[in-house]
Amino acid sequence: MAIYSLFVQLVCRINDVALNAARRLAILAMALMVVAILLQIFFRYVLNNALPWPEEAARALMIWMMALIAPTAYRNQGFVAIEMLADMLPKRASSVLNFLILALSTLVIIVMLSHAWAHFSAPLLFDSSGLNMLLQSTGINQLFGTNLKFTTSYIYFAMTILLVLMLAVSFELFLKKFQKLFWPNLTIEDGTDSPNSEGS
Repeated sequence: MAIYSLFVQLVCRINDVALNAARRLAILAMALMVVAILLQIFFRYVLNNALPWPEEAARALMIWMMALIAPTAYRNQGFVAIEMLADMLPKRASSVLNFLILALSTLVIIVMLSHAWAHFSAPLLFDSSGLNMLLQSTGINQLFGTNLKFTTSYIYFAMTILLVLMLAVSFELFLKKFQKLFWPNLTIEDGTDSPNSEGS
């Protein structure tokens, strides 16, 4: 059991680092999204000359922001959950039900991850005209001596990152619920702010 406890602590610490980095990037994405929206408002309504790229950039940043922050919400049980049945059951039965639901959720995440990666690597993805105009106007497309192009694959890749992080969190929660189900007296000091409760 001591080895199991150390393993869970290691998984928790890895997730701590990954989710902390993801949260910081999510904050940056939100800040850039606000800047892009305000810039478009200024050019559209003050200068009467709307830019072709801010709306598309804001959508892409919003998707990335969601993908980077959602795993933290999942870890801290911030998603909407229907707990009526679990609350009606005895504690042991409720623990088994939550364990099975988490196992099913993990399976769904794995299936979705395979689809997300297939969609990201699909050959039918198209270029983003608005953001490519931004790259050309700023000279970023020639920054590394090659003609860089922004395609929708950069946006779709957010779903792959989202599901990889959620799978890591789901694995951590699975280990914790397994411990509470079979070794309820084992205390795991993971140092995280995530609740180790019976809700799912």
